[in-house]
Amino acid sequence: MRKEDKAKYNYKRIEVYLTPKDAALFEKKAVHYKNWGPFIRDAVKQFNDIGTHRKLEALNEMVNLYKKHQDELSWIGGNFNQTVKRANELANNGELNQSYFDKVLSPQIREIQELICDIKEEQHQIAKTLIRKL
Repeated sequence: MRKEDKAKYNYKRIEVYLTPKDAALFEKKAVHYKNWGPFIRDAVKQFNDIGTHRKLEALNEMVNLYKKHQDELSWIGGNFNQTVKRANELANNGELNQSYFDKVLSPQIREIQELICDIKEEQHQIAKTLIRKL
């Protein structure tokens, strides 16, 4: 473009210093453009902070999974509590051997309770980590 045309349209010149690595990347990305000007203009037009949008999308997906798993854990915990209550009632009524309850069921019950608590704690830690990274 001639100097007179540039002055007519108030063009502004911008200088950018690139490392050889960055220059090679620009050249690779701008291969379908006549020169870097249109390439950079297109890149700026398309730029909309994609990284932030992707993080928000990932966070929304994680929140949905978190809610789903929290609901499922609550459901499992509720069913587990009902099962343990029923086993305890049977043991108290003599319909379930007390020693079987104490030696077999009770250790399993404690293990499952710890597992559920551990899963909830891990979910909580993951949620805290995600929130901190925003």
